[in-house]
Amino acid sequence: MAGRWLVRIGLPLLMCLCFTGCGYHFAGEGSGPKPGMQKIAIPLFENKTSEAELETLFASALRHQFLLRGPFQIVSSKEAEAVFRGRVIRIETLDIAHRGVDSTLETRLLISVDVRCIDTKSGAVLWQDNNMVQYGNYLQDASAITAYENRRRAEAIIARKIAERIHDRFLSNF
Repeated sequence: MAGRWLVRIGLPLLMCLCFTGCGYHFAGEGSGPKPGMQKIAIPLFENKTSEAELETLFASALRHQFLLRGPFQIVSSKEAEAVFRGRVIRIETLDIAHRGVDSTLETRLLISVDVRCIDTKSGAVLWQDNNMVQYGNYLQDASAITAYENRRRAEAIIARKIAERIHDRFLSNF
């Protein structure tokens, strides 16, 4: 009796569960890269913040991810089948550890970017995320130079993490 139930009900139910997706997908909108796409361009990001050089840092981090992990060739915008356009839209700091009332030990840095990948022929948006946010912490120091270097390292880590997420989410539909 139990064997019949398993064959008649359990097996079809198991097959339905196995062959249907759960609906989970990465954040971001768009279909991702077109089949056969080989060449992309990643020009400098726009920088809408007051922090210098973020446009270079984020574009370089994204180029590095695609060069390191593939599967595309990085070319100029004129040669590309698709172009990544990015904007650094916000940077915020929040003191998270203090010594006494007037001394900060550690600061949290939050950076938000707006990124989209555009098909160069049709102008269609292949993928986008309008508000990708990442944070990192860095130590403050009595030396302004050391504190600045710590902040720059945190910015580089944030850029790398965002670039990894862009790469992975863009390819999630590939």
